[in-house]
Amino acid sequence: MKIHIIHIITVLFLISFVAESQTSIIIGEITHVRDGDTFEIENTPIRLAALDCPENNTPEGRYATKIAKQFVGSQASCELTGVKSYERFVGYCSINGEDYGEILISQSACKVWRKYDVWKRYTEL
Repeated sequence: MKIHIIHIITVLFLISFVAESQTSIIIGEITHVRDGDTFEIENTPIRLAALDCPENNTPEGRYATKIAKQFVGSQASCELTGVKSYERFVGYCSINGEDYGEILISQSACKVWRKYDVWKRYTEL
């Protein structure tokens, strides 16, 4: 009986490990922008990985949000890291094949937050 229980626990552990190691991708229309680094794809909140945008209560933050709002209605593809932050899925996203984080960094006050660049996508910026 003990060996059977240990076997079941081992299988469950391996299933959870495999499930966590696979990249999830969400594709859909940007329906709402909360701020510079958070938007929604059809009511699913996405926090852009490795981005640090100023808060909306600053002129720079309002500008970053304004830039982000230009993409409402656009199709986005996000590779989710498997992490959640304040009930938001964290991911690296692209719009029309362009990295959304790079767009925001080049056009606003958003910066790379290297500590959270878990996939090292922005090492050259």
